[in-house]
Amino acid sequence: MAKTELKTEAPNWALRAAAIVGVIYGFGFLLMPSSLLELSGDPGVPANPGWVRWAGGFVLGIALGPWLASEGWVKEQPFIAGLAAAYTLSGLALLYSVVSGEYAGAAWFIWMPIVILGALAPIMWRLATK
Repeated sequence: MAKTELKTEAPNWALRAAAIVGVIYGFGFLLMPSSLLELSGDPGVPANPGWVRWAGGFVLGIALGPWLASEGWVKEQPFIAGLAAAYTLSGLALLYSVVSGEYAGAAWFIWMPIVILGALAPIMWRLATK
């Protein structure tokens, strides 16, 4: 029987953290978009939250990538550079929503992903340039 080796280096932990965050958001939007959007308290949420359900499937599918990269199954550098760009642009888009006044919901609901993406983006950029 082959011995399974647990990878514990910081880059692997960062990739796995990114995967776990993606799985949480992905399942949330895929399985219960109305509950997730209700948490925001934003009066501008869609009348039919099913319109955002597709995003949950996409985020969930994309969340597999960082986990596979942490295991060495995909070429890491190009994939991680793509993740870094995605996290940067997503974080900036959410930040713009706050600064421009577009978002009218609960502050914690938008600041939590801004902070998470703000932490993951530089980590991924660092990993992409290694």
